[in-house]
Amino acid sequence: MTVAKRWLIIAAVILVIVVAAEVALSQIVSNAVAQGMNSLAPSEKVSAKVTKSPAIAMLGGSFDLVALDTVNTRIDKIVFGEMHTTLKEVQLDRERLFLRREIAVETVQDINLTAVLTQEELARYINQNVKGVKNAQVTITHGKVQAGSQLSLGGIASLAVTLDGKVISDGTRIKFVTDRFLINNSSVGNIGGAMLTEIPLVELKNLPFGVTVKNIVMENGRVTISADNKK
Repeated sequence: MTVAKRWLIIAAVILVIVVAAEVALSQIVSNAVAQGMNSLAPSEKVSAKVTKSPAIAMLGGSFDLVALDTVNTRIDKIVFGEMHTTLKEVQLDRERLFLRREIAVETVQDINLTAVLTQEELARYINQNVKGVKNAQVTITHGKVQAGSQLSLGGIASLAVTLDGKVISDGTRIKFVTDRFLINNSSVGNIGGAMLTEIPLVELKNLPFGVTVKNIVMENGRVTISADNKK
């Protein structure tokens, strides 16, 4: 074997080792980030993908991109079926990340978060958190939320109630607001009181990474909430 060929083999081996080390390091750090996200927003399932060149810089908490996907994420009393988050050009507190498995953002260029709330989850929330309401069923169509339920009046009577409205953000919280209130299919304005005409869902300060809600879309049985870090 010639000297040149020997050095070529050595170089190839070194390259394979470096690539394997980068892949292994990315996986280890991704797992740490996923655990940190779960401590920030408890979820049934969390996956994370991190990128940085060179990969060794990730050990300092520096990333070109952090992409997070979660399933059944609980914030306050609401469970979001899906949540997708990307952080670009981000510096995380490395000690909290690697020693305590927590995500603490020191600096970041862009954050984009999308959370999905299903009509089934909204029905569950209303049943469990709105006094007197039972057997609520929610239908979400384009730009509209309709909730139908039985409203108990202190055990004396039960009324069939329908709420037509939408999910909005008022800058402090995400909430369901009623545009039309019906009893036994007859419109009665908004006499249901604050309990039914405005149902708070999530405090915005509790969303991960301090993002601001920019858009809420209602369609096809789900509410999609888009947020970012732009003021």
